[in-house]
Amino acid sequence: MSNRQPPYHEELLHWIWKTNHFELQHLETVGGKPVQIHAIGRHNHSDGPDFYGAELTIGSLQWHGDVELHWSSSDWKTHGHHTNPRFNNVILHVVYSGTVESARRMDRSLIPTLCLKPYITQPLKAFIHRYQASAELPCHGKVSFISESAFRKQLEKAHKEYFEQKVDDLMTFFDPELPPSKAWQKLLGVAFCDGLGISHNRSLMQNLAQELWSKISSYHSLEAFRQHAVSYSGINKASNSWKHKGCRPGNHPRLRIQQGADALWHIAHHPLEQWMCEPPDQQWEQLLAAIHTSPSVGRQRSSILYGTVLLPALYLLGSLFFSASLKQRSWDLWTRHEAHIPKTLLRELDNTDLPSDIYDRKLGSIYQLRAYCHPKKCQDCKVFKSAISS
Repeated sequence: MSNRQPPYHEELLHWIWKTNHFELQHLETVGGKPVQIHAIGRHNHSDGPDFYGAELTIGSLQWHGDVELHWSSSDWKTHGHHTNPRFNNVILHVVYSGTVESARRMDRSLIPTLCLKPYITQPLKAFIHRYQASAELPCHGKVSFISESAFRKQLEKAHKEYFEQKVDDLMTFFDPELPPSKAWQKLLGVAFCDGLGISHNRSLMQNLAQELWSKISSYHSLEAFRQHAVSYSGINKASNSWKHKGCRPGNHPRLRIQQGADALWHIAHHPLEQWMCEPPDQQWEQLLAAIHTSPSVGRQRSSILYGTVLLPALYLLGSLFFSASLKQRSWDLWTRHEAHIPKTLLRELDNTDLPSDIYDRKLGSIYQLRAYCHPKKCQDCKVFKSAISS
């Protein structure tokens, strides 16, 4: 088993090396030998050294080999590289800062070490300090790094990427054994039920929808189908696996099962032509009106499902039947859609100086936090690049 830490811990450091975001002219190893970088090497995204095939001059000798980067020199031993033959061809150990310990190969031969911190600009140093020290967003604090303009551009990027991800996610529900029209209807139904199950019963709702869809043609009334859904779910059994703890009344699994059954029935019997031709807002209202439960799906959940289920599903429908207009309509509605996002999901953004109206109704804000901020993929973010160039 690999001893390496999760890769995001060093991705920012890899980006600094790959983009030469440090002073190149007067580099020296910790032993005082000058370093010239002729080629940084090929970035390795698997096990082994971080960069293969670098070309360097260290002192008076030219070297061809691999480069390994760490935040601290002690990570060489912590990650077990001193006993790993894959690291025998490392010619330079690059560290950010800290007490410098000697890096050695399996044969105990010494590897030159380059400490990057003295060669990095002050804005980048300040950012890295917060990156390493703070559990919150490293781009805000007592000294704010966040450019509102850069954040707006980044949020546009995240919003677009989130839509693309939701389209890809929905494709996992597509059943190629069915005719395309039926496969799309099933996809929409399963995705809707999947969304109803968030967060406690998501997989259970998804699996139930898959099973119910195969039986829906056997029933001649919604009431009979709904009763079957409740019975088949096992919710009435004392030993059922549905999670009730922590569920508010509007998110109780019994209620969500009934809502899912109503939605599946409506989707299965709703003409495909209407999905393709009539306004999505109107189609969504018809779907919600077909769910006869009290309480209803809820405004918050409905606004999120409209964006994360219906619009990407309609985009897929346009792709399946070569309707560029439907695809464009779905995308345009996504860019303008305002969702009622739970405040708890955007807590980190609320702690910044950014105006809340920039992000509090944008589904891309959720993706920004999940795909960029929480895993600290700052090097891919426009806010970070704005911060270090200021």
